[in-house]
Amino acid sequence: MSEVTLSLKFEGDSDGYVTFECPFCESEFKLQAAEFQDEDNSFPELFCPYCGLPSEVNTFYSSEVVEQAKILATNYMYEQLNQAFGKMSRKLNRSNIIKMKFKPLKKINVKELKDKDTAEEIFECSACNNHLKVLYCAGVSKVFCPYCGVDQ
Repeated sequence: MSEVTLSLKFEGDSDGYVTFECPFCESEFKLQAAEFQDEDNSFPELFCPYCGLPSEVNTFYSSEVVEQAKILATNYMYEQLNQAFGKMSRKLNRSNIIKMKFKPLKKINVKELKDKDTAEEIFECSACNNHLKVLYCAGVSKVFCPYCGVDQ
């Protein structure tokens, strides 16, 4: 079997930040898309800015992004099944012995993903100089850098 790559486009907010979600505390935070996608800096894991716990990057994708990826994978599967059964139907219907009716599966609509502007504050990490947006209450919250884990 060959490997298939599906691409997912996600538009950030007006500042270029996209939403991520902690797999542990389920808190949402935003990372600057340009920094996160920078090929010079690959990040095998991220730290939650709220609870500080690390995990693999793919566990931090928001539920909206995960759902969109599932829809893209399902549509690809439907496409492959429609193609295979369409060919089989045409081939079998040429003979007089077996007849096959085939109704193609309908693809699921893919919605456009766009982050909304929200009231988070932008922080720059003093250790690695990367940026993040979090909900922050002065004196109450402690913020960890998602890239290096240093508390701010």
